[in-house]
Amino acid sequence: MAGFLFNVENEVKQEFLSKKPSQTAESDAFVLRSADQYESLTGKSIYNLSYEELKEMIAMQFKNSSPKVVTKNVSVLKKYIDFCIGKNLVEHGENRLDVFVASNALKFVNRQALLNKYISPEKLKEYQNILYNEQDKLLLQLPYVGVWGKGLEEIINLTLNDIDEKNKMITLSTNDGKHRRLEVDLYTIGLIEDVYKQETYVENNGEITTNIRRSEPRKLKVNQVEKYIFRVPGQHKYEVFTKNLLNSRMKRIQKWVDNPYLSFISLRDSGMLTIASKTCIEKGIVTKEDYIRISEKFNYGAGQPDRYWYVIKTMFEQYKEVVGI
Repeated sequence: MAGFLFNVENEVKQEFLSKKPSQTAESDAFVLRSADQYESLTGKSIYNLSYEELKEMIAMQFKNSSPKVVTKNVSVLKKYIDFCIGKNLVEHGENRLDVFVASNALKFVNRQALLNKYISPEKLKEYQNILYNEQDKLLLQLPYVGVWGKGLEEIINLTLNDIDEKNKMITLSTNDGKHRRLEVDLYTIGLIEDVYKQETYVENNGEITTNIRRSEPRKLKVNQVEKYIFRVPGQHKYEVFTKNLLNSRMKRIQKWVDNPYLSFISLRDSGMLTIASKTCIEKGIVTKEDYIRISEKFNYGAGQPDRYWYVIKTMFEQYKEVVGI
């Protein structure tokens, strides 16, 4: 992990990472980098931090967007401290993170990180207003209202023929030929139709680039491919979107709206939480049946709402506690 240099005990951290598979080492290195910054501030190695200092570090140094993220970060740090104990670097011989239990995790969720991950309807509109192209606006809208599918196939396979404007319904298709109907609002239908009509895609979100050879961003032609909604911009391209292209486009959108937590998953989860929030405000409670209906709408859990509704419930209870619903 030569690309990661640490201020405190660099050689020890490098040795710890060297014993892990490359992808795990890369992920763990980011966790250790955040801890290393706190070690530099306090002048103490992580294994010598007091219990209160450890709590402060977890809350201050990590942008924990969920209890799961907290638990993952703590797990990496615990393993690193155990490694240091094994090397006889820890005179007191104890791992003070051993007292951390999963039920503590919610206390360390970063409220701002959570709000960046879970997008309110108002924030969604704000992001869409930032985006220049209808394609990009729709890429935020579809997962938010329940369009998903394995490998984002329901987005990729969407065609103009799938739109039933009169009944405010769209038909969604998977690669194995399965179909389902989804009720959506007229704004979503109108945006789908606008994207189908879009003849050009303006690069760089319509902003001037640093390329001195171009006075303005390029307008890339969007060719028709049967009745598909999402087609690849390019003069000589007659291709529909792929999962890789969707993910690379989302990376650009993250930068344009200045939110690294934005993703297709966060948009889908935000849509489910929005419905749960409205239900909670209207009824004062969200029942099992309500969660099952949300699961069915978003096809969450691959058609097994009775099995996965509790995941949405847990997600909403964490969200509700942080935002104060």
